[in-house]
Amino acid sequence: MLVNFKVTNFLSYEQEQILSMEAGKVRAHSERIYTHQKLKLLKFMAIYGANASGKTNLTKAMDFAKRVIVSELPSDCADYYCKLSEENANLPTKFEFTVELDGKRYNYGFSVILKNASFQSEWLYELTYGKKYNVIFERKVPDNLVIVSSYFKNEVLNERLGIYADDIKSDDSILFLTLMNKNKAAFYDAFEDAKIYRRLFGWFRTKLSVNSPDRPITNFSYLMNQESVEKISELLSEFSTGVSQFDLVDISIEKVLRDVPKDFVQEIHDHLAEQRKYLSEKKSDEKAAIILRSSDNAMYIIELDKNGTTISKTFQFSHHNTSAVFSLSEESDGTIRLLDLIEILLSADQERVYVIDEINRRFHPLLTYHFVEKYLEMAAERHIQLIVTTHESRIMDFALLRKDEINFVNRDDMGRSEIYSLEKYGERFDKKICTAYLRGDYGAIPHFKAKKLKENNVE
Repeated sequence: MLVNFKVTNFLSYEQEQILSMEAGKVRAHSERIYTHQKLKLLKFMAIYGANASGKTNLTKAMDFAKRVIVSELPSDCADYYCKLSEENANLPTKFEFTVELDGKRYNYGFSVILKNASFQSEWLYELTYGKKYNVIFERKVPDNLVIVSSYFKNEVLNERLGIYADDIKSDDSILFLTLMNKNKAAFYDAFEDAKIYRRLFGWFRTKLSVNSPDRPITNFSYLMNQESVEKISELLSEFSTGVSQFDLVDISIEKVLRDVPKDFVQEIHDHLAEQRKYLSEKKSDEKAAIILRSSDNAMYIIELDKNGTTISKTFQFSHHNTSAVFSLSEESDGTIRLLDLIEILLSADQERVYVIDEINRRFHPLLTYHFVEKYLEMAAERHIQLIVTTHESRIMDFALLRKDEINFVNRDDMGRSEIYSLEKYGERFDKKICTAYLRGDYGAIPHFKAKKLKENNVE
């Protein structure tokens, strides 16, 4: 579960900004709060703001940090520091996540000078009480300093960690957490105590799902059982899409790949093999799968089973009052978008954190409301979180959301983005906050400059 995320010197975020999922003092809808000891976490957050306020930049920051941890710094990383001041080019960009795993809180972060693609520091702490913490590891690259031996009591384990740490003591091109998850299966078999390195990396890789408006949030591998297929049919009908039945039907892999370039075909096979290896190391029963989606919304699932056999399927839809069947490319934009997001309502994957930019994209306002309402109903039974950016003011309703489940992003006159919560305004629970927001009471709305139009004299 995500406790909070901090970002500094990234795109429009110059000063440190915090997105907090810690519950406030609100008592309403307490049934959907995750509670462990003194920790209370929200399972939903709606983020509002005007166009170009920085909402999308916040999701980009989370996605950028995840990609760096799981893989490496992208080749265009120099374009992402906050350019509102020239001196920011030489200042570190900082990302920090506090997460709850297995009943414990961990704080992980790193800083990097993006202009030079140079990591400056990295840390992983176990948080205890108040501001106290235990150092699991800490790096200060310019000082050639790495601390790895203060957390574990196993001297042999600490010696091995020390060897790994010495290898990158002055290496500013890679993160220690990333290194500790490259070809280390034998290490974790030998040292069970060190599993936090793998556990945290796995959270970034498989539990944190950051999604742009036009990208599916899933590889649809969870659809490989009939129960899910039937549930999707029910939901598509409930959301008034006109669809009466959804099915996955077999299609030959040759037909799927016939127009795909050979180098991309090889990339697909390599990705599936890598995914299968990772799942095998985790001893997971999940199937390696990838989704292909063409520009005209034809969609295929390619799966690699345990025997190495490639299986491919495509989507098929039936509608009310007709015997015709349709492909995904023939469905409406709203139905396609709903299918992209429907995993959130179906997946039994605990601890998943979904971050969705523009959840209302292509949705009717009432469909957006019903989707959020449906999610909140089932959130009481699952330990997952949904963070969305939106312009849909109809869900800004105390009958639906808590005050601490509404955040704003506002951009000042200099272009710097700031994140803040509705809770700081102390509004009454019977107030029409949607009206107040559109009136400008909380900021984070567009401001239009009126211009006088010169009359053109026509002869």
